[in-house]
Amino acid sequence: MRPLIGIPCRTGHYGRTERSISYNNDAYLHAIEHAGGVPLLIPVLQELHGIQALLASLDGLLLPGGIDVQPLHYQEEASEYIDRAHPQLDALELMLARWAYEQNVPTLGICRGMQVINVALGGSLYQDLASQYPGSLFHANWDQPRNQIIHTIELTSGSRMEKILGVGKVAVNSLHHQAVKVPGKDVVITGRAEDGVAELLEVTGRRFMLAAQCHPEELFVESTPWARLFQAFTDAASLKVQPLTAPVEVDLLAS
Repeated sequence: MRPLIGIPCRTGHYGRTERSISYNNDAYLHAIEHAGGVPLLIPVLQELHGIQALLASLDGLLLPGGIDVQPLHYQEEASEYIDRAHPQLDALELMLARWAYEQNVPTLGICRGMQVINVALGGSLYQDLASQYPGSLFHANWDQPRNQIIHTIELTSGSRMEKILGVGKVAVNSLHHQAVKVPGKDVVITGRAEDGVAELLEVTGRRFMLAAQCHPEELFVESTPWARLFQAFTDAASLKVQPLTAPVEVDLLAS
């Protein structure tokens, strides 16, 4: 049976009536479908406790890209470079990341999703690379096509990411202005850009909890290494194994 992969929605407005909608990019859905999974969009509910009824059905979790994680979640004041806030989205995704960690649920983080995993596990972020990371490349290439190759990543030899991607260096797009600063609990950086910025991570002691700062969902059709990442993710989600701990009620309001 194909694994069911949860993907949190984004919220916005549609049309002249400014109707509120929940959505996400088709590229995530297509990447999961191509790798043999079934994507399921998770809405940002007004009452997050309602999500608990959904969690038992999920075989895996994909945490997608999006706006900035608010710095209060890693005990910092927001700088002038922080994007708009979405407290409900932060609460939902941090809860999901902690739940996946505790229950050993296969998880793939992409861009913001990589940052969410790190913050959920007690790590911190550069709020803005251009102003806080001297000598950094220009990573916020939002005016470029989403599959535009910008730089390469050097992978840690012997890392799980290297084994999955099958290469020691890989080309990536770059659509972010934040990045992992201090790694959280069990977080290991296993790939860096030429300027040293963290681009790949894996969480030790979990059967699959990996993340990429780039957007591989925009690259997997043309780039075999990124297709391998999605395939390894859905393969891990297909395995039915016991969680590390008994099911628990995750504190949905924990920051």
